[in-house]
Amino acid sequence: SRPFIIGFTIAFVLNPLINFVDKYVKRRNISVILIYLASLAILILIISLAVPMIYDSISEMFPAFNAGLKEIGVFVQDNFNYDISSLTSYIQNIVSEFFNDSTVLDTTIDVLNQVLINVTNILIYIILAIYMSSTFNHIRQTIKKITARIDHQLPGYLKEIDLSLVQYVKAFFIGAIAQAITAMLMYLLIGHPNWLILGFVSGVSSIIPYVGPVTANCLGLITSLGMGTTTIFVLCILIFIQSIVMSYIITPKIYSSRIDLSIMWVLFGILSGSSLFGMLGMVIAMPLLVSVKVTYQVYKEHHQDKLLI
Repeated sequence: SRPFIIGFTIAFVLNPLINFVDKYVKRRNISVILIYLASLAILILIISLAVPMIYDSISEMFPAFNAGLKEIGVFVQDNFNYDISSLTSYIQNIVSEFFNDSTVLDTTIDVLNQVLINVTNILIYIILAIYMSSTFNHIRQTIKKITARIDHQLPGYLKEIDLSLVQYVKAFFIGAIAQAITAMLMYLLIGHPNWLILGFVSGVSSIIPYVGPVTANCLGLITSLGMGTTTIFVLCILIFIQSIVMSYIITPKIYSSRIDLSIMWVLFGILSGSSLFGMLGMVIAMPLLVSVKVTYQVYKEHHQDKLLI
């Protein structure tokens, strides 16, 4: 059932965009193809730009890392009169052995096999998602009829969940754009050569609330290590300011009060989802939390008199 669940999730997320394009194109199949091609092109663009950047940054990071260890050793020697050269040499040897380990070459075939398997699965997910997107309205009506036979109140719950999730998806895209723009400006201010791709990565990473942007900022810090201590210090201040502005000013205004969730519940959902379903669980944590909250709100509205008694 996993391919069908993932395919339906992709179709549901992209459905607002498809409906928007459908207003101008007037043909559902063409709108579906255009949105999926655009999404795939953006994904390929981000991956093709991000992977070389990460590789180059790691290659450039070792000289800065070694120089930093030497500076720490000199600082400790001058201020505390204690020699830690043996410790810094030990750390340098561990890092060098890790990246020069021959076992990396031995696992190349296994990695390629796993990549082929994942690519095949992704193709299946995309094919199912395209089919579901083209018949999404029919699928929605079928679900409504089936649930009505189970319980006459169940379609009402699903309708409210559907409306709230659509609102969440729209808010997510707006929030991702805001996250990307603020990250681009932040890295542009410090003169990072890859400010554009770092902004894209930061925007896409917001699919995992709080955790994703933090991971993207860690990538930005790593790729900025060769730009000097002052630049790193300024970047840390900018990351702190951007995180506060996004978390407490921009994001609350984007998300309505109906689907707004506290940080504690969001982190709880992300940790629970990752423990149960891995990366996929982290992605679906927020939609599930929104669904649970809306279900409880609708239940309270339908049973308000009983709750008062």
